[in-house]
Amino acid sequence: MRRELPEESWGSPGRFLGPDGRTYARRTTRIDRAEIEALVEGGCPVLTYLPGGRLVWHDEDDAWPAWADARGALTTGLPEGDAVTGGRWESVDGGTCVVLVWH
Repeated sequence: MRRELPEESWGSPGRFLGPDGRTYARRTTRIDRAEIEALVEGGCPVLTYLPGGRLVWHDEDDAWPAWADARGALTTGLPEGDAVTGGRWESVDGGTCVVLVWH
């Protein structure tokens, strides 16, 4: 399911509140395609952070298409142009979310 999140969901630096009620904290800022694919295939939700601060939560059947849209632009280096960076974010209860930042 795809859901727009309010800007307020992005809390203090390195944290956001998901629609599942969990607070996620950044664990890594650059993960590669293989790690993201494994997480998404395992049922991990995806949060896309789009230019202008728009936040979109993707879970269930919508997580894979969100990742597929970003896959070709993913970089683990410094982002240039229309690059995407991916990070692993976790909640205190062990929930994991992939955050894709479009630059």
